[in-house]
Amino acid sequence: MPTVTIDGQKVRIKKGLTVLDAAKKAGIWIPTLCYHPAVASEASCRLCMVELDRGDWRQLITACNYPVRQDIVVYVSSERAEKARRGVMELLLARAPESRELAALACRMGVEKTHYPSVTESQRNCILCGLCVSVCEQVIGRAAIGFAGRGAERTVAAPFRQASEDCIGCGACAAVCPVGTIKIRLHKDEREIEISPFKSRAKMVLCERCGMPMYSGQVSREAMSKVKIGRKAFTEYLRLCPKCRRTETAERFASVPVRRE
Repeated sequence: MPTVTIDGQKVRIKKGLTVLDAAKKAGIWIPTLCYHPAVASEASCRLCMVELDRGDWRQLITACNYPVRQDIVVYVSSERAEKARRGVMELLLARAPESRELAALACRMGVEKTHYPSVTESQRNCILCGLCVSVCEQVIGRAAIGFAGRGAERTVAAPFRQASEDCIGCGACAAVCPVGTIKIRLHKDEREIEISPFKSRAKMVLCERCGMPMYSGQVSREAMSKVKIGRKAFTEYLRLCPKCRRTETAERFASVPVRRE
């Protein structure tokens, strides 16, 4: 296994992993926004920049996708690396000035405000990290959303900026959004969800016992299509919410006669 040095601390880590993985193993915090272990790292937010020592010169790299090699030396807490990360954070704050999640991360990094003007209303609160696009494609296997436009007009949107027929209403995009821009709202007595700003709508499956909305009907059908064995048991599993499932299981155990010697 390669041995790398991070802020003076030597770490042995498996080949093929990244500088970010090595830093985590060493207990050294590096801020990230576009990184998620479920998808390939694209380093789009640039917030994880660290300084790589190449001997006679140093280079800023993104820790989330830079592979470890034997005997490399990395500085997370160097003045240059910290200044670069703070500069990136100021740019991100200009894009998402209303994000509580981003404000909390900025505070942890020592950035109180941005010196850059906020972007236009149509682009506000999206930092273009691409996590929602990646999880939709790589994990869910769909292409309900993607990047649209170029340069300063670049945004994340559904095709033709209309509700996508490819969206199954799983909410994975909202779950991974690091700045809380993607929202899931319940409509029509909690029988329908809307995923904004993509205008996607999906009817919900309700728990047969308590009536609580659980997941979209499309998610249920998608899950059933992937089950090859035990379909009856899986169908039974899907009809209840987790709380009612635990309650029903407990009731079944309680109804079993106790054998007494």
